[in-house]
Amino acid sequence: MRTPGSAEELERNRLIAANMFELGLDNLQVAQSLEVDDQTVRRWRRIYHAKGREGLRGKKHPGRPPRLTAEQKAQLHQWLLKGPQEMGFADKHLWTTQLIADLIEREFGVEYHHDYVGTLLHAMGFTHQKPQRRAQERDEAKIAAWREQVWPDLLKKVPTPTA
Repeated sequence: MRTPGSAEELERNRLIAANMFELGLDNLQVAQSLEVDDQTVRRWRRIYHAKGREGLRGKKHPGRPPRLTAEQKAQLHQWLLKGPQEMGFADKHLWTTQLIADLIEREFGVEYHHDYVGTLLHAMGFTHQKPQRRAQERDEAKIAAWREQVWPDLLKKVPTPTA
Protein backbone atom coordinates (compact mmCIF):
# COMPACT_ATOMS: atom_id res chain seq x y z
CA MET A 1 0.00 0.00 0.00
CA ARG A 2 1.25 3.48 -0.87
CA THR A 3 2.45 5.70 1.96
CA PRO A 4 0.01 8.54 2.58
CA GLY A 5 1.18 12.01 1.62
CA SER A 6 1.75 14.09 -1.45
CA ALA A 7 4.61 13.37 -3.84
CA GLU A 8 6.41 16.46 -2.53
CA GLU A 9 6.15 15.30 1.11
CA LEU A 10 7.43 11.84 0.25
CA GLU A 11 10.36 13.27 -1.72
CA ARG A 12 11.15 15.60 1.18
CA ASN A 13 11.31 12.58 3.53
CA ARG A 14 13.70 10.77 1.19
CA LEU A 15 15.98 13.81 0.94
CA ILE A 16 15.96 14.22 4.73
CA ALA A 17 17.01 10.56 4.91
CA ALA A 18 19.87 11.37 2.51
CA ASN A 19 21.02 14.11 4.90
CA MET A 20 20.93 11.60 7.75
CA PHE A 21 22.94 9.10 5.69
CA GLU A 22 25.60 11.79 5.21
CA LEU A 23 25.66 12.40 8.97
CA GLY A 24 26.40 8.71 9.48
CA LEU A 25 23.16 7.72 11.21
CA ASP A 26 22.19 4.07 10.98
CA ASN A 27 19.02 2.74 9.37
CA LEU A 28 17.11 2.28 12.62
CA GLN A 29 17.73 5.87 13.72
CA VAL A 30 16.61 7.21 10.33
CA ALA A 31 13.51 4.98 10.35
CA GLN A 32 12.48 6.07 13.84
CA SER A 33 13.11 9.73 13.09
CA LEU A 34 11.05 9.72 9.87
CA GLU A 35 8.46 7.23 11.20
CA VAL A 36 8.96 4.78 8.33
CA ASP A 37 9.84 1.11 8.18
CA ASP A 38 13.52 0.20 8.45
CA GLN A 39 13.20 -1.84 5.24
CA THR A 40 12.18 1.36 3.44
CA VAL A 41 15.27 3.11 4.80
CA ARG A 42 17.46 0.24 3.60
CA ARG A 43 15.97 0.60 0.10
CA TRP A 44 16.54 4.37 0.17
CA ARG A 45 20.14 3.83 1.26
CA ARG A 46 20.78 1.41 -1.63
CA ILE A 47 19.35 3.92 -4.09
CA TYR A 48 21.37 6.74 -2.49
CA HIS A 49 24.62 4.79 -2.82
CA ALA A 50 23.86 3.83 -6.43
CA LYS A 51 22.45 7.10 -7.80
CA GLY A 52 22.99 9.77 -5.14
CA ARG A 53 20.38 12.38 -4.22
CA GLU A 54 18.94 12.40 -7.74
CA GLY A 55 17.87 8.78 -7.30
CA LEU A 56 15.75 9.77 -4.30
CA ARG A 57 13.98 12.60 -6.10
CA GLY A 58 10.40 12.08 -7.26
CA LYS A 59 9.76 11.17 -10.85
CA LYS A 60 7.05 12.48 -13.11
CA HIS A 61 4.29 9.93 -13.48
CA PRO A 62 4.25 8.39 -16.93
CA GLY A 63 1.17 8.64 -19.03
CA ARG A 64 -0.17 9.72 -22.33
CA PRO A 65 0.28 13.43 -23.00
CA PRO A 66 -3.01 15.34 -23.20
CA ARG A 67 -4.49 15.60 -26.68
CA LEU A 68 -5.85 19.11 -26.06
CA THR A 69 -3.50 21.94 -25.16
CA ALA A 70 -4.24 24.35 -22.32
CA GLU A 71 -5.21 27.00 -24.89
CA GLN A 72 -7.62 24.60 -26.60
CA LYS A 73 -9.20 23.72 -23.24
CA ALA A 74 -9.63 27.42 -22.46
CA GLN A 75 -11.26 27.93 -25.86
CA LEU A 76 -13.54 24.93 -25.28
CA HIS A 77 -14.53 26.37 -21.90
CA GLN A 78 -15.60 29.63 -23.56
CA TRP A 79 -17.57 27.77 -26.23
CA LEU A 80 -19.42 25.67 -23.67
CA LEU A 81 -20.51 28.80 -21.83
CA LYS A 82 -22.05 30.13 -25.05
CA GLY A 83 -24.35 27.16 -25.60
CA PRO A 84 -24.86 24.69 -28.43
CA GLN A 85 -27.02 26.93 -30.62
CA GLU A 86 -24.35 29.62 -30.79
CA MET A 87 -21.78 26.98 -31.70
CA GLY A 88 -23.64 25.79 -34.78
CA PHE A 89 -25.93 23.11 -33.34
CA ALA A 90 -29.19 24.86 -34.24
CA ASP A 91 -31.56 22.08 -33.15
CA LYS A 92 -29.90 21.48 -29.75
CA HIS A 93 -30.69 23.33 -26.54
CA LEU A 94 -28.41 21.59 -24.04
CA TRP A 95 -24.86 20.30 -24.13
CA THR A 96 -24.46 16.53 -23.97
CA THR A 97 -21.17 14.67 -23.78
CA GLN A 98 -21.71 13.35 -27.31
CA LEU A 99 -22.39 16.87 -28.59
CA ILE A 100 -19.24 18.17 -26.89
CA ALA A 101 -17.23 15.26 -28.35
CA ASP A 102 -18.56 16.26 -31.80
CA LEU A 103 -17.59 19.90 -31.15
CA ILE A 104 -14.05 18.93 -30.11
CA GLU A 105 -13.64 16.77 -33.19
CA ARG A 106 -15.03 19.46 -35.49
CA GLU A 107 -12.99 22.34 -34.07
CA PHE A 108 -9.74 20.67 -32.99
CA GLY A 109 -9.66 17.45 -35.01
CA VAL A 110 -9.32 15.41 -31.81
CA GLU A 111 -11.58 12.40 -31.27
CA TYR A 112 -12.78 11.62 -27.75
CA HIS A 113 -15.25 8.96 -26.67
CA HIS A 114 -18.34 10.63 -25.23
CA ASP A 115 -17.84 8.80 -21.91
CA TYR A 116 -14.38 10.36 -21.50
CA VAL A 117 -15.72 13.85 -22.27
CA GLY A 118 -17.44 13.83 -18.85
CA THR A 119 -14.08 13.20 -17.18
CA LEU A 120 -12.47 15.95 -19.24
CA LEU A 121 -15.24 18.41 -18.30
CA HIS A 122 -14.93 17.53 -14.62
CA ALA A 123 -11.17 18.24 -14.80
CA MET A 124 -12.03 21.61 -16.39
CA GLY A 125 -14.31 22.50 -13.46
CA PHE A 126 -17.70 21.72 -14.97
CA THR A 127 -20.24 19.69 -13.01
CA HIS A 128 -22.88 17.28 -14.22
CA GLN A 129 -26.20 19.04 -14.56
CA LYS A 130 -29.61 17.65 -15.40
CA PRO A 131 -32.41 19.89 -16.56
CA GLN A 132 -35.56 19.96 -14.49
CA ARG A 133 -38.31 18.06 -16.19
CA ARG A 134 -41.20 20.53 -16.30
CA ALA A 135 -43.85 21.10 -18.88
CA GLN A 136 -43.34 24.13 -21.13
CA GLU A 137 -47.00 25.02 -20.59
CA ARG A 138 -46.48 25.30 -16.81
CA ASP A 139 -47.89 28.57 -15.43
CA GLU A 140 -46.18 29.46 -12.14
CA ALA A 141 -48.70 32.22 -11.33
CA LYS A 142 -51.66 29.81 -11.59
CA ILE A 143 -49.87 27.24 -9.46
CA ALA A 144 -49.13 29.82 -6.74
CA ALA A 145 -52.76 31.00 -6.78
CA TRP A 146 -54.01 27.41 -6.50
CA ARG A 147 -51.71 26.76 -3.52
CA GLU A 148 -52.94 29.90 -1.74
CA GLN A 149 -56.67 29.57 -2.47
CA VAL A 150 -57.70 25.99 -3.25
CA TRP A 151 -55.22 23.88 -1.29
CA PRO A 152 -56.06 25.31 2.19
CA ASP A 153 -59.76 24.61 1.57
CA LEU A 154 -58.97 21.00 0.62
CA LEU A 155 -56.94 20.53 3.79
CA LYS A 156 -59.91 21.68 5.91
CA LYS A 157 -62.08 18.89 4.44
CA VAL A 158 -59.65 16.10 5.39
CA PRO A 159 -60.75 14.39 8.60
CA THR A 160 -58.21 14.31 11.41
CA PRO A 161 -57.07 10.79 12.28
CA THR A 162 -58.26 9.45 15.63
CA ALA A 163 -56.15 7.04 17.61
